[in-house]
Parts: sequence; C-alpha cells; structure tokens
Amino acid sequence: MASAVPLAALALLPILNQEIDTYWPTMPLRSSMAAQIEKESCITLKHSKCWNTRAELKTDREYGFGLGQITITKKFNVFEELKASNKGLRDWKWEDRFDARYQLRAVVIKDLQSYERIKGAATSMDRLSFTYSAYNGGLGGVIKDRSLCASTKGCDNSRWKGHVELTSFKSKVAVKGYGQSFYQINRGYVDHLINLQPRRAKYIPYMGN
Repeated sequence: MASAVPLAALALLPILNQEIDTYWPTMPLRSSMAAQIEKESCITLKHSKCWNTRAELKTDREYGFGLGQITITKKFNVFEELKASNKGLRDWKWEDRFDARYQLRAVVIKDLQSYERIKGAATSMDRLSFTYSAYNGGLGGVIKDRSLCASTKGCDNSRWKGHVELTSFKSKVAVKGYGQSFYQINRGYVDHLINLQPRRAKYIPYMGN
C-alpha cells in the first residue's frame, strides 16, 4: 500500500491528520481530503509537483500555489480571504506561502467553512460532496445548483448523487485547453474524492477512514 502513495505524501499525511484533529476533528471522511491534495497537485503520481508544497499554476487569468492550489485572480484572493477568516491562518505571510503546515491547514479550514455553510443535506456524504463541489467551483455555484434541483421534477436538493449532481447552471461546453466543460470538471472533482477509486483507497490506512 505504501508503494501506491506518492513518496512526498508520506511525510505530509501525519501533518494533515494533525490539522484535521485541530480544526475539524469530526471530519467524516479523512481519506477524501488526502485524495483532494492529490487531485489538486498531482498531474501523475510520479510528477515533480505531486504533493509538492511548491507546486504553482500560472496563467494570464490566475495564480495558484501549493497543495490546495490556493488561487489568486484579479477578482478574488483566496489567500487573503482565508487569512482574514480564521485566526489559525492570520500569521501566514506571503513569503512563507510554501509552508506545508499552513497549506494543509488552509485546505482543512476552507473545506470546513463550506461544510458549515451547507444546510439541509440528507447525509454527511451528501454534505461533503456539496463541500468539494464548492471548493472546485465556488459555494455560490452549489447554492444555485441546489436551487435548480429544487425546481426540477424528481430532483431532491438534499442529495448529491443522481440529484444535484445532474442539475447545474455550469457550462456544458468543452473549455479550450481543458477538453471538458466546467460542469464535467466540477462533477468529476467530487467523484474522484468521494468514490473509493481511483484516489481515495490508498490513503485510508494513513487517515483512518
């Protein structure tokens, strides 16, 4: 099992567990958060950016860095928003943005903030699915998609799988350079973190569930 986990992850998984213990001890599926780090940072499991705190994405429209690809654009700055939202991140300096503990703490806190704001989910797994959709595409998008589901016959907006998963205002036209639409990217993001395969299973021995 250890051989299936990226080598760089082995040193960081204990820190991730510590940050979850501190900031979100009731997190319902810890292995999904490890899968999230892999999804955000690993082009392949052997790529140099995989579980690399110095992983960066630079385009004309955005800059993202680290294990959770904290994003900064002309319209919003997630780094500053997170610092302002939680005292545990208040002392995080820009020149220390590649610090592993702060990066993992930021992911835990950002996920927890969305989880706490999502109400009326049928189960903790539905709530977590909404949370990961929000991490990838924004909490506002989740709220709009749940509203659309509520007005769609046969759709239960308290449930993700087969319900809100299928109803969305996100574009279903493939985006140049991505090969998928924003809808497909967002739904695939959730699927990769919640389902046992292909990412999450290997982290269960290290995360506990």
